[in-house]
Amino acid sequence: MSCLDFLAELLLAECDDRARRRSERHIKDAGFPRDKSLRQFDSEATPNIDAAVIHTLGKCEWI
Repeated sequence: MSCLDFLAELLLAECDDRARRRSERHIKDAGFPRDKSLRQFDSEATPNIDAAVIHTLGKCEWI
């Protein structure tokens, strides 16, 4: 791995970390009563809601 490859990987890791922290900060600032995500959605508890539809909506590609 060259120095440029290493720096590129380091930069990508830093950008990913900043995006994750920004998302966490926005969720905290929103003041939601519970910390939940779509990854925690239990499709077995709500069989009348299609899990694929929930995940499609979560990607916001429909906007």
